[in-house]
Amino acid sequence: MIYRCGLFNRRPGLDDAAFRSHWREVHGPLAAKLPGLGSYRQNHLLERLYEAPDSPVQAIDGISQLSFDSVADMVRSDASPEYAACKLDIPKFQGGITILVIEPDELIPRSSGKPGAKLIWVSTRRSGQAAEGLRARWLAAYRDTGRDLPGVRGYTQNFVTDRGHPVAAGVPSGDASGAEAVSELWFDDAASARAAAASPAGQRLLHGDAVLRPVGIYLVEELHIV
Repeated sequence: MIYRCGLFNRRPGLDDAAFRSHWREVHGPLAAKLPGLGSYRQNHLLERLYEAPDSPVQAIDGISQLSFDSVADMVRSDASPEYAACKLDIPKFQGGITILVIEPDELIPRSSGKPGAKLIWVSTRRSGQAAEGLRARWLAAYRDTGRDLPGVRGYTQNFVTDRGHPVAAGVPSGDASGAEAVSELWFDDAASARAAAASPAGQRLLHGDAVLRPVGIYLVEELHIV
């Protein structure tokens, strides 16, 4: 399984409430019709916990995650009339978008029930780290990190495996070359997520990684559209 992950900002002149509403109520139902789609999650930003001043990725106001069985299935979906309708809608609420194909490694299985808050962050390679073998090196060193994080209810690390699918929808396409991973942590509520991020274990996880460095860390509301 792969995810088509979109990092995007809102259209200039559109306020945050209108951006969120359009994404949820107009674009969400359009994208939910994509052929071959497995699941569709929208991550609406609630708080910006950290953004690197030298971030290699564009400004982020939302992060989408659409699952497909394979890249080939995603490409077939991209050629559909349903996707053409999505592209026509994109300029109505998005200012620019970077598309990443990511593959998940579930490090801590999500607990039963529906956690009420999520931390999501985008990372790039540390200086001196080679791109080749990055995923294997990280998993060998860090796959057990996060287990001592207070209140954690699930942890998935998603590595970027393909950057060759920009959106041609009349909005700027971001430079996908700087992003290497998109990480997800689930909690019972926003207070637990904030406390975990501020804890010593959270700071080690988020900022003490010798392979990856975060460029944007966000507290989000995760909406399951499909």
